[in-house]
Amino acid sequence: MRFSFNRCTLALAAALLLAFAGCSSGSHVSLGSGSTQSGTVSMVMTDTPPSGVTVLSFTVEVTAATLNTSTSKVTLPAPSSPIEVTRLQTETGFLTSDVIPAGNYTSLTLTFAAPSLTFENNTGATITVAGTMCTNGSVCTVAPTSANLTTTVSLPSTLAVTNGSSDTLDVDLSLANLFSSTLSADFTAGSSVSIISPALGQTLPSFEDVVAQVISVDTTHSTVTLQNFFGTFIATVNSSTTFHDFPVSCTSTLASCVSTGQILAANMNLQSTAALIASDLYFKDANSSEPEVEGVITSVDVPDQQFNMVVLDESAPGGVSGLSIGSTATVSATSATFKADDVGMDTTGYLFTGSSDLMVGQEVSVLRNASLSSGTSLTADRVLLRASRISATVSRTACPDFTLTNLPSIFGAAGTSQITVFTSTSASNGITEFAGTAKGCTQMEANGTAIVPVRGQLFSISGGGLPTLVASKVIAP
Repeated sequence: MRFSFNRCTLALAAALLLAFAGCSSGSHVSLGSGSTQSGTVSMVMTDTPPSGVTVLSFTVEVTAATLNTSTSKVTLPAPSSPIEVTRLQTETGFLTSDVIPAGNYTSLTLTFAAPSLTFENNTGATITVAGTMCTNGSVCTVAPTSANLTTTVSLPSTLAVTNGSSDTLDVDLSLANLFSSTLSADFTAGSSVSIISPALGQTLPSFEDVVAQVISVDTTHSTVTLQNFFGTFIATVNSSTTFHDFPVSCTSTLASCVSTGQILAANMNLQSTAALIASDLYFKDANSSEPEVEGVITSVDVPDQQFNMVVLDESAPGGVSGLSIGSTATVSATSATFKADDVGMDTTGYLFTGSSDLMVGQEVSVLRNASLSSGTSLTADRVLLRASRISATVSRTACPDFTLTNLPSIFGAAGTSQITVFTSTSASNGITEFAGTAKGCTQMEANGTAIVPVRGQLFSISGGGLPTLVASKVIAP
């Protein structure tokens, strides 16, 4: 998991401020009054995934954050909501942002609270975590035993805040290092929490695919306020904002397209002023009477047209009654329509039309029928295939495709040992973003040991073919 004061800078700033699902904790940036000599600092978060058991959801609160000089410290505002970390394998989470006094900052102190872990046990035996017995093949939710919830990490180089400056910090919370073999958490163990870099001069981060309800539209100031379970986001809409999939009556302006109560997906860019600019707005639903509940599929019952999923996000600002983040929901899809989300990539030609196209590891969004659903028992009016986040190694490349192996154990337990990843450089098909050192498929190393996080819609291919992920993002070393 990576927090950051730019990519992660904004992740901690964004996570402390937005705390985004997947790492969404959302809220608009809260700026302090500053001093005569002051600059803006933001924090963001990302995630380095663990090996072994499959972590399906990990939420944690950041209750305090301070930047320290050799003689003083400055407290940054903490996010008001927990952060869901597993999404941060490929996303940036906005933690916080503030105007702070000028100075040379050398370390960051973070305090965490209320960690909650949902995992699938594929060890082959029953294990006990924090007093809870979890049988092999089961999905279990625990409050992991935690030690040293406060940690201070040194910055790799001094963060020099000067008058009018704008900086970000990149903080990495590594689940692989955070948890011991018994799944107890220690936030000071090894490199559980580390600063990748002050990210000085780097491009400000973006926050992608935030699904939320429209709370208000301010046409005078050209802003839209979005809110979901994890927080509130106030984004400016301007001439560079692109509107996608809105009704035909929409004329690509805030006033004609967006209205209170809609459910949208938003891509937002953080500015040096800590403001958010909406680069893309995707229409999802005309009203919020049926909340969107997003999760990762853990089992599928095709004959009964139902599946189980671990909940990762909810579009309803206060959440859905009886349905917490990290809980396992049973979804009935007997009367549901099925559709593949088209955010960013062209998925034409890939099947997602019914329960037979579901597979373990897919991430889906369920349009919850309010009158037929209760607590963790959901009846779906629609099942939308969303982007999965998968971290694995690359076994071979045949560009533009490559193959993932050494998949998270949830896949192996369900009979999937490899996944084909399709990448694209064509604007007509959608362009795959390469965010790591490798800037394209041809630069990727085959048969390496490095973990490569990818994001995209995952399709189950019948007839003996490998499942295929249409990648919108690849982070390759």
